[in-house]
Amino acid sequence: MVSARLRRWVAMGTVATLVSLAAPLFLLWLASPGTTPAIVDAAGRPVPGALAEIRYPVIGGLAQFVLIRGRDPDAPILLLLHGGPGDAQAAMFRRYNSGLEDHFVVVHWDQRGAGASFSPEIPVETMTEERILADTHELTLWLKRRFRRSRIFLLGHSWGSYVGLRTAARHPCDYFAYVGVGQVADQKRSEAESYDFVSRRARELGNVKAVRELERIGRPQEGWYAGGLRAFATERRWVREFGGAAHGLGNRETLLLFGLPLLRFPAYTMVQKMRYLQAEAFSMNALEEAMLRFDLAGKIRRVDLPVFFFQGRYDQQTVTSVARDYFDELEAPHKEFILFEESAHLVPYEEPDRFEQVLVERVRPLRAEPPPQRCSPNPSP
Repeated sequence: MVSARLRRWVAMGTVATLVSLAAPLFLLWLASPGTTPAIVDAAGRPVPGALAEIRYPVIGGLAQFVLIRGRDPDAPILLLLHGGPGDAQAAMFRRYNSGLEDHFVVVHWDQRGAGASFSPEIPVETMTEERILADTHELTLWLKRRFRRSRIFLLGHSWGSYVGLRTAARHPCDYFAYVGVGQVADQKRSEAESYDFVSRRARELGNVKAVRELERIGRPQEGWYAGGLRAFATERRWVREFGGAAHGLGNRETLLLFGLPLLRFPAYTMVQKMRYLQAEAFSMNALEEAMLRFDLAGKIRRVDLPVFFFQGRYDQQTVTSVARDYFDELEAPHKEFILFEESAHLVPYEEPDRFEQVLVERVRPLRAEPPPQRCSPNPSP
């Protein structure tokens, strides 16, 4: 028979466990109002006319999350395309790159199936690269109407650089310039070089676990692993551990670089935060293989607007030498390759000051340039 003392001990332990679980959930709820703070001056007063709003325009038949922030409503619009697929990055850009709001109207968009645009009811058959490309251009047209602009700036990071470059190639006259950060190029070659990097580092460091796991998944063939996404995730974990995602950081620190801003991000509700990983998995399962098998370098040889590649020297996710080779071959009326010496794949968060400086000083002035001569849409890239 259970003694009264044991019953009290079990009860106290249960209460303590519930309290320990409830406290972080309560803090998460407090940090999740689903709103975005006003832009204020040095005295803490809201700046007249500044933009700080969340919208859910219907894009491609689906209401999608759009966060718009800018101190000056007449500043040029900068549309950010996040990585992944499914890695919505508004929280990270707001944490590390909020200074951009002083120079642009910054538009953070959670793509179909990602972040706050995710719903379990989204038909998986709509999760295609062509639908994402169409969504990107449809959102561009919505922004142009909303702000009465003829063109905007387009920036894509990682997976977003795949979407962004294809969109820019199809619709050059809707954009002042395109910026690719961690630019996807020949991802089949990049994946092979990434695998060789982690395999080499594992042996140099004598990391038996890494060697064993990497040998088990094997080198990718035509950009893809025989074990699919699970094998891909294993390789990426070792890329993070060996500093190929964030230079000088391991796997745990790199994940915290993403995770802490997300937990503190007020524009998401608690439910949206709790569904973030589900949304990421949903998007990756639908889209990742298509990107890895598509050769941008072999199919898009010219883009009829200014192009910038921002590349971290130590990037082992979209390998820098592969991006550089593509850049050298790509034709554009103006192009610049900018190397970030202290970064790997996460340039905006690893070197935020220089990232913002280059955007403001080198990219933003192109708003004064005339539109490209070739303005007919090109649906093929």
